[in-house]
Amino acid sequence: MFKHTLFSFLFLCINQLAIAAPSVTITGSTSVSHVMEVIAERYQRDHDVVIQVQGTGSAAGIAAVKQGIAPMGMSSRYLKQEEIAPDLTTDILAYDGIALVVHPSNPVTALTQAQIRKIYLGEIKNWQALGGADREIAAVSRESASGSRFSFETLLDLTKVVKGETVSGVSPRLMVVNSNSMVKTLVAKNPHAIGYVSLGSVDAGIKPLSVDGQAPTLAAIADGRYKLARPFVILRKTAPLSSAANGFYDYLLSEQGQQAFANAGYVASQSPHMALTTP
Repeated sequence: MFKHTLFSFLFLCINQLAIAAPSVTITGSTSVSHVMEVIAERYQRDHDVVIQVQGTGSAAGIAAVKQGIAPMGMSSRYLKQEEIAPDLTTDILAYDGIALVVHPSNPVTALTQAQIRKIYLGEIKNWQALGGADREIAAVSRESASGSRFSFETLLDLTKVVKGETVSGVSPRLMVVNSNSMVKTLVAKNPHAIGYVSLGSVDAGIKPLSVDGQAPTLAAIADGRYKLARPFVILRKTAPLSSAANGFYDYLLSEQGQQAFANAGYVASQSPHMALTTP
């Protein structure tokens, strides 16, 4: 009887502690969420807080903060002019390369920006034109709300202006998926596929290509030699956050937080050699 009572008491105490821990939500870019989940897990080990990381896409993360749905948002692109608001604060967490990736068995190892542009415009349709096998290219892209897609199309001049609005100009025949991990999965399973992903998420299942003679490396991103790079942005309202949310936000921008991004394979925003600038 005593043991049962003691066990029940301890269970209630632990349960109350779990309930008492404050919860912080950060939502947005699936590319940023890939590393944010790892950093948040480590942060929780030393702090009495639960960090909920939601990969919903850059546009959705920005909208969630503006509408007061989430205290913090993640974006893998700079905010568009129409998204900027006086009550928003943005900071750059790190810089990431956009890696063009193919199946490891694909003999093609390098492309030019012009060739990539023609692939995504639907003008180059066969790998043979690029030194590969006589097979149709299966080009994979991201959904329209993706920050990765916005950065990719902007950097490669794959947009067009229609009635005063800048819109995507890529081929409608592309396979479109809604996350960084889905691009990786499709390319890893299809020897004739090509896609673009966060450089920090590249693994042995896919092969990154050199672009204009430059391999996508951290050093090349930091000094500007690799041109397909974009920022990882965090945003919040200018109004005070909860102490738990503010603590995590400050941690991400601290020396320790910046080192966590560097350890995960990204260029920390405080890198002394960073050649990129905000447009």
